[in-house]
Amino acid sequence: MGRLTNETVTLQTADGEMGAYIVRPDDDDGPFPVVVFFHHGPGLDEPSKDTMVMLANEGYYVISHDRYHREAPWYRLSPEMRSDQDAMKKFWGVLTGTTEDLVDADVQAVFGHVDADPAARDGAMACIGYCIGARSSVVMTARHNDRFAAGVGMHPSYCTTDQPDSPHLLVPRIEGSLYVAFGSEDKMQSPEDNVAFIDAVRAMNDGRGEADILDGANHGFAVLGSPAYHEAAANAAYAKTLALFAQALA
Repeated sequence: MGRLTNETVTLQTADGEMGAYIVRPDDDDGPFPVVVFFHHGPGLDEPSKDTMVMLANEGYYVISHDRYHREAPWYRLSPEMRSDQDAMKKFWGVLTGTTEDLVDADVQAVFGHVDADPAARDGAMACIGYCIGARSSVVMTARHNDRFAAGVGMHPSYCTTDQPDSPHLLVPRIEGSLYVAFGSEDKMQSPEDNVAFIDAVRAMNDGRGEADILDGANHGFAVLGSPAYHEAAANAAYAKTLALFAQALA
């Protein structure tokens, strides 16, 4: 793939302006198939942007919206906040308060933008999410079968709960394909705590679902350059992800 282009655009939502960051190939081979990128809990940080670059280098138009725009533009968890009890309490409130219904409303604005962008290819799309973004990837794949032919969740969070809207209960509604990957050493959202979710993915008809538990990897293993990045696990997960995208978006 040739050079990449990146841009930040402003989208209009029912709750005001929302930023979206786009990375895509900059050559004459477009338009490019769209991958919606749901960033991880800490926000759209530089490691997340580097991960978007990796996907764009494979020929995809990758777009990530500002999940926490209702709090502040591009609000994210900074290193300084981690040692501030009040700041962390506020952050967790923002994270848990950004419901999947709010994410869904924002995704409508993303759909509107890519539909109008000549660089974005019409037709089937895919999505990928990390941590809390992986939960959104699963939920949005289930809610928008007309849009998403494939969804991917890396080190998913809160996908097996005792609530009636738990993502594991939505998996049977997915008409496309779903791949999820946990790290065997993930203590934040362990595979053992997500058995119902993993079983639901593996039970998808026609082999459309796959769930991996990757040896030695911790929460955050798939975000390039993050402290928890695990090269072997990430390489294995992205090999399956890119194969899935190539098949679903062919």
